[in-house]
Amino acid sequence: MKRRRLVYPALVLAWMLCPPGIAIGAAPSAAGQWHVEFATPLGERAVNMTINQTGTRLSGHVSDPYGEYELKGQITSAHVTAAWSAPDEGKIIEITMRGELKGNAIEGSAKIGDLGEGPLSARRTGDGDDR
Repeated sequence: MKRRRLVYPALVLAWMLCPPGIAIGAAPSAAGQWHVEFATPLGERAVNMTINQTGTRLSGHVSDPYGEYELKGQITSAHVTAAWSAPDEGKIIEITMRGELKGNAIEGSAKIGDLGEGPLSARRTGDGDDR
């Protein structure tokens, strides 16, 4: 009888040492409550955001003094993309946030419809529902 050699000993060791419920190579968590500030052509804006995460899919809502808007997005590695639509002077405008997640911060940019793009920073302020 031939003996089989283990081809990937490092992978097996990593799997054995990985805590239960943690997938090797899993995306970092963007879930939580966030305070987001970004530049628009008309000046600075601030919103509060709740992000729920299932795998790499993001959902939740954004709220500002004018209302609450549904959010959808994704996280790939540490790159976060989230988008929502909000009314602006009788029109619906799409806002797309792109940035890099570093612990409790996201740094990147916000694209405001066809109006332009500006810098964005977000700070996690609390845990999300599906964290």
